[in-house]
Amino acid sequence: MRGWLRRLGSPLCGRSGLASRILGLERSPWRGFSGAGSDEPESDWRRRRRRPLSPLERLSRLLPEELLSPEVQALRGDEPEPEVIPKAPSKDIPFQLGELVLAEVRRRRNGEFKRLWRLASAEGALNSTWGAVPHREILGRLPGQVLRTSAGHSLLVRRPTLEEFVLLMKRGPTIAYPKDISTMLLLMDISQGDKVLEAGSGSGGMSLFLSRAVGPQGHIISYEIRKDHHKLAKKNYQTWCDAWRIGHTVEWPDNVDFINADILTAAEDLKTITFDAIALDMLLPQNALPTVIPNLKQGGVCTVYLANITQVVDLLEAIRTRKLNLFCERIVEVTHRDWLVLPNTWRNSSIFQSRETKPDFDDELDGRDENNDPSAEEREHDEAFVSNGTKPPYIARPYPWQTGHTAFLIKLRKVNPAYSNNVPNVTC
Repeated sequence: MRGWLRRLGSPLCGRSGLASRILGLERSPWRGFSGAGSDEPESDWRRRRRRPLSPLERLSRLLPEELLSPEVQALRGDEPEPEVIPKAPSKDIPFQLGELVLAEVRRRRNGEFKRLWRLASAEGALNSTWGAVPHREILGRLPGQVLRTSAGHSLLVRRPTLEEFVLLMKRGPTIAYPKDISTMLLLMDISQGDKVLEAGSGSGGMSLFLSRAVGPQGHIISYEIRKDHHKLAKKNYQTWCDAWRIGHTVEWPDNVDFINADILTAAEDLKTITFDAIALDMLLPQNALPTVIPNLKQGGVCTVYLANITQVVDLLEAIRTRKLNLFCERIVEVTHRDWLVLPNTWRNSSIFQSRETKPDFDDELDGRDENNDPSAEEREHDEAFVSNGTKPPYIARPYPWQTGHTAFLIKLRKVNPAYSNNVPNVTC
């Protein structure tokens, strides 16, 4: 090969000349000997070179294309194209007209302010005691932006979660709280593709959670006896679905049928349907059990949402006297305990004061307006407290205001009649 290069001309000879680059003998700072004479890092070289080049291919790269023979040009054309790695689709979707927006302001002592509204038009604005924010300043922005209101306060705007929508949506009857709904889904063991019967649509909160749990292949049938509650549940469900369709790449499943009828008279309509689970949120669920339990699969679970313990006693007594093939497995009361973990600074100290030492948390009696910025004394104290990279002492304790009792959740399982007669179902 070296003799063939000598016949081409002396400029090609020598370890420092063109021959060295053609034969791959030139030392590279990135490799012992660079196969292409490149000064690029080894990772880049390996990504572009899928296979080592022959001496003829190296020489053909240095010559003009019109001087190459057809055979060499064919070899150059057969080189594989560099692999293009597709990028994942972006999920950063800016706010658009028709979406639901949650505005949030975190207060220093009394919790936080949240406001849910729709971006109906570009000329509108969000008006609150914290100031106004025009819709045109929100449209086209990504969620998670901090905007300034007309009053000078910082306002965080983002898309609401399903839990926040259920808590802030328009209500008719008292809603089932998301913490209880999530526990009911666990008790029923809901999965993709299940058929679930709901008695008591209410404001539509549980219907939304059930819809997401069963997925596009599942089906929810929701009964509501009151016409105004039935309309409100459908409206809230549609409001969430419309907003979801705008702000997400995957549509919300359309799998809920709202029926304005009495569940006690639905035996004829449900006789051909077998449900995987049943959820009852009504005043007298014991009256509906003889109607709906025949349509529950053997071993399926029926969960009941009741507000007070006397209703639980009446339910279990009705199951015992009517000899229903149901076994009470659990009676659950769900409590969430929020905690505060904050540096022990001037601004945060008042949050942790007990009600015995500070019985009134009213801002007027406190002498400071929480809407105003911290005073110079507070800022100087806090900056000195956490300066020089030192770790300030933290205070951790339960939040002063806790969510109290909301409901009792009863888990009833459909069993063989012989088993339910031998085991006392009133002892959960």
